[in-house]
Amino acid sequence: MRGPAVLGLGLLVPSAANAFTTAQRLVSVRCVARAVSCSAAWLELVGDILTRPARAQPFPHERVADLLRESVHAACCSRHVVDRTWVDHIADCWPVDYLPAAPPSGRLVDATTQPLLRWYSVTRSTAPQVLGRVPSAIAQPEMVEEWTAFARPFGITHQLALPLVMRAGVEAYVVSRPDDDYDDDDLDLARLVLPALGALFRQRVVLEDVSAVRYDPVRSLGLTERELAVLTLLGDGLTADAIARRLRTSPRTVHKHLEHLYRKLGVRDRLMAVQRARDAGILAEVSEHDDPSTARRSGRRRSPSRAEGRPPVAPAGEG
Repeated sequence: MRGPAVLGLGLLVPSAANAFTTAQRLVSVRCVARAVSCSAAWLELVGDILTRPARAQPFPHERVADLLRESVHAACCSRHVVDRTWVDHIADCWPVDYLPAAPPSGRLVDATTQPLLRWYSVTRSTAPQVLGRVPSAIAQPEMVEEWTAFARPFGITHQLALPLVMRAGVEAYVVSRPDDDYDDDDLDLARLVLPALGALFRQRVVLEDVSAVRYDPVRSLGLTERELAVLTLLGDGLTADAIARRLRTSPRTVHKHLEHLYRKLGVRDRLMAVQRARDAGILAEVSEHDDPSTARRSGRRRSPSRAEGRPPVAPAGEG
């Protein structure tokens, strides 16, 4: 995946550019051809989410799932939410009803029974992983055999996970096949896609706390979702560097978003931007006790926001 395709995605998600460049060195000729063939769809998806006008709207999980299925020729794509005890919950599945919402037997699916969950609970990795590549030192052959026998009737003999660690748990897309296993090309393509998905998810998490009523003044100012996410974090007292880390983008890109925000708000600096946004009802008013800048001056530490949760904890006796 080279030339204009990579350049375009790098411009849309600058934070992912380095990850994409590194991953490119690992991509085979076949993977390059496949990546080029679906690059336009991925570019359109990322561009739409980063630049669409800010309004209360759900994250386009179905669109992402359809594109993932097409990109790696999967039979289904499911979205999983894993809680702090490493219990797996299927939030969505495409096609709908391809997988049962809960195991018919009532069996608990967690890091003691599912090899991929076991892999992530032990390694804390945020990289894509293939079910069949989990080392036996982490998932014993007996666990793999038992899980395979359990999952095969549902058409999920082979799985590829794209994890996004958020808050106190893990949210991930998992693409499944009943027949051929995923190969190096599939895994390399997942590595190319994951940084962009990670950036989009970080933005979604920030905007989850924005109430619907605040979108009226947001629309009148013509803010994009990305600009609203930056403004929200600015109101939390984060610096440009901290905002860049939270949204998995570059400080330079954050500064460009700030320039656009200052122009749209009619201000010249971050303090005026935050105050103008509060006056307009975009950001919630805060008391002196809750003001992040006041907390810093007085030596108090801010408690982590909902989007800053720590990685989940493996079940007792795990890892």
